[in-house]
Amino acid sequence: MNIRWPEVVLEHTLANSYRDFHAKGFDYLCIRRSPSETIKLYFFDGGGVDAPEVVVPHDHRYDFDTWVVAGASENAWYREVAKDDPRGQRFNEFAYRTPLNGGDGFTFVRTASLVEFARKTYRPSPRGVGPYGYTMASHDIHTIRILEPGTVLGLIQREDVRPLGVPSNSYFREAPPKTWDDGLYRRWTADEVLARLRWLEERVGLRLEVGGAS
Repeated sequence: MNIRWPEVVLEHTLANSYRDFHAKGFDYLCIRRSPSETIKLYFFDGGGVDAPEVVVPHDHRYDFDTWVVAGASENAWYREVAKDDPRGQRFNEFAYRTPLNGGDGFTFVRTASLVEFARKTYRPSPRGVGPYGYTMASHDIHTIRILEPGTVLGLIQREDVRPLGVPSNSYFREAPPKTWDDGLYRRWTADEVLARLRWLEERVGLRLEVGGAS
């Protein structure tokens, strides 16, 4: 997926980016944020490689395109089936309202039966072709697995399909831990952002220009 990367406005990135975003070792840099299009980079440190998935199956408030900038990841798609369908696996569905937007986290909704119907591995493609990226609709249920340390994903988030007050949904085998957000959502420092961008340039040659406030 070839996109035209905007200049990194450091103040804007610092205001909209987080370390340990949703999970430990999952760092998020926001390159640009607007109501119609947000461009993100997700960095996964080594610890995530040992986990079956980075996050539980979930949907989103928006449609998005994502691709592998470095490393390798696996995307798994789920759909809901009838509770008596032998293919299904039992999950507890929770509505999620992010505390980053003033929400109260997870609220139990019901039990649901999900079946995984597709799983695919993605790697970078320097020619911009091949199985290296995918598009998700807001209602699609998925999770990801990181296959290599130092994996980086790019993501283009589209305009919200669900209003800010309407929750997305997450599916847990049991219940989310009561302290699920403890130690998450740490702020970056300017030096950390610049160091991560230098690392990315050395790793894959992706150079992002850094400017001041706009």
